[in-house]
Amino acid sequence: MFNKETFVLKVKGNLTDFYQVKKDLGSGSYGKVFQVKNKFSGETRACKQLQIKQIQNYSKFMLEINIMSKMDHPNIIKLYEVFEDKRYVYLVMEECSGGELFDKIIDKLQHESIFTEREAANIFKQIISAIAYCHKEGICHRDLKPENLLLVNSSDDSPVKVIDFGLSNIFIDTNSGQHQKMTTKVGTAYYVSPEVLAGDYDEKCDIWSAGVILYILLCGDPPFNGPNDNEIYRKIKQKKFTFSNPIWKNVSEQAKQLISSMLSEPNKRPSAEEVFQNKWVQELAPNSNEALLKLNPTALKQYGNTNKLKKAVLTFVCSRMKDEEVGQLKETFVAMDKNGDGHLSLEEVKEGLTKIGLDNASIEDLFKKMDTDGSGQIDYTGKYNILTIRIYRKYCKSKINT
Repeated sequence: MFNKETFVLKVKGNLTDFYQVKKDLGSGSYGKVFQVKNKFSGETRACKQLQIKQIQNYSKFMLEINIMSKMDHPNIIKLYEVFEDKRYVYLVMEECSGGELFDKIIDKLQHESIFTEREAANIFKQIISAIAYCHKEGICHRDLKPENLLLVNSSDDSPVKVIDFGLSNIFIDTNSGQHQKMTTKVGTAYYVSPEVLAGDYDEKCDIWSAGVILYILLCGDPPFNGPNDNEIYRKIKQKKFTFSNPIWKNVSEQAKQLISSMLSEPNKRPSAEEVFQNKWVQELAPNSNEALLKLNPTALKQYGNTNKLKKAVLTFVCSRMKDEEVGQLKETFVAMDKNGDGHLSLEEVKEGLTKIGLDNASIEDLFKKMDTDGSGQIDYTGKYNILTIRIYRKYCKSKINT
């Protein structure tokens, strides 16, 4: 019997025997990602490099590889080959140059707009199609969020790919074929379902996460929000949310009804297949007005200091910055760090920015926005604070809140 898994090549040997490394695409706690070119076909792909000794649970890691090997859906990232040598494992995957959906959302927010309802429906249809496929295969993703959704290219109608099956789980017993309940508390604040927090759930936790994503696509804010994770979890457990943001007045009732059904009790929540067959999904928001959903700047201010999603932008973007982009900004940070401890205190920032005409109130407000972890200081962790200084400069130039 032949299936996609049959054609995922697993090789004990050198990646460079088959591929030429072209350029770095990024790095993180997971390892490095770089672009490679197949020496025989000329195709470019993305290669994820992981150090074997840093893989804490190798059997769980191999489960992720096996799950990815079985995936054969147009909206799920393709795994082509797996190489392994003495130090590293290399996953050769489909290359997606459009970045994360999270990027796209942030770009919209920065321009005080969000997707049209039809655009959101087009994105969501691809996401729920992938989820329906996973569930049919007995796989629950368990960590659906905009950061785990890649855009194939930079076009406005780019296809979407679901990635990162590191927290996924097979919920159908291979012997009996019965669905099994899951108990491990996994996921990400904002997107995790109340039953996951309770430690007793099934695959419909993915439907909840998808409902949260759809809510964000249509208004730019999460349905369950708070100043910290514990407050967010508290609101999720209460299962109460509203469509109070003025932007919802321009969204069809069909979209709001769909979201409400997905953010309901598990026994009332539709399956992925039922969501996919929903008229709003199938016909791509047939009753929408096709207008660009513009955010209300006045209304947005109330979220400015409490919306962790927006604060996360700072850390997110800085991790993507390249060394050549920062130029002399590092010198600016060092100049402001008077005691040389690698941190910027509020007083140091005040001393530096009052010289260019900012008043104390503006500096204190800006400092709070830059201090994303609430530590009372801006820590020097390489590119993070280079970004911070860059945003300070942008603020000083434009005199508007980032």
